Amino acid sequence: MKAKEYLNAMQVMEEFKSLVSRVYPDKYNLVCMKHGIDERESMDMYSYLQSMKNGNTWLTKQKPVEYVERIITVAEEASMMLEYGGVILNIKNFGDENYGSRFTKILVVFKKDGKISKHEFDLVDSSSFVSIASLITSGYSIESIIRQSDEVDGKCFVGVKNMINSKVPIYDGDVMLCYVNKPEFWGSDWQNSGLYVCQGGSYYRLVYTPNKGYVRHGVPDMDEDFELDIEENAFSSYVMTLGQSWLKLGNVHVGVDFLIEKNK
Repeated sequence: MKAKEYLNAMQVMEEFKSLVSRVYPDKYNLVCMKHGIDERESMDMYSYLQSMKNGNTWLTKQKPVEYVERIITVAEEASMMLEYGGVILNIKNFGDENYGSRFTKILVVFKKDGKISKHEFDLVDSSSFVSIASLITSGYSIESIIRQSDEVDGKCFVGVKNMINSKVPIYDGDVMLCYVNKPEFWGSDWQNSGLYVCQGGSYYRLVYTPNKGYVRHGVPDMDEDFELDIEENAFSSYVMTLGQSWLKLGNVHVGVDFLIEKNK
């Protein structure tokens, strides 16, 4: 009987070693941050975890059972991040030199139980990574990560505004509806009303097709002859002025259904 118990114990220990081998300090610290554990305590716990993995199981008698259980529970949660290919760590360095380093926000598209949800995060805020880790360990998968490409004056923005910042972030693939409230005014810029998409560092006007909407062959139908480069032309000055209001309708990297005309 003892032989079987020892064998089972050795098998469980091998599973434990395999678990700990999948957990790296940064992932472990992310989970600790999620649970309100500071970095110093997190690294103490991680060191303890590694010692147990290396066979120093006698250390379990030095700490309360609850403390040891918490160390292992955090390791189990951190190991769940492995299947996402270290995406959280890659997000920290997400960006492109073509867009400049001043844009730090990203739009992350999550999916759970067949439902899509979008969340904005700021890469300079460490709590963003804790929030992303929390969503992943809660069963959400990351469908796509979309970088911020521009930011425009929010004075004429119709929607939920961040009152702390007067600028509204525009993400690659965002579609904006630009319109004038009183087109009869002589100075109104009604000719430039319509839908615009931010794509690949430029703004394009979308082409409308009756009974179809703004989609052609399954992708947004962009007016290739109308292009505004983000770097050289201020989209907010060119389109979102002269009394125009504007609203973000959606993002083409999440889906283009909102651009398709529905049969009533």
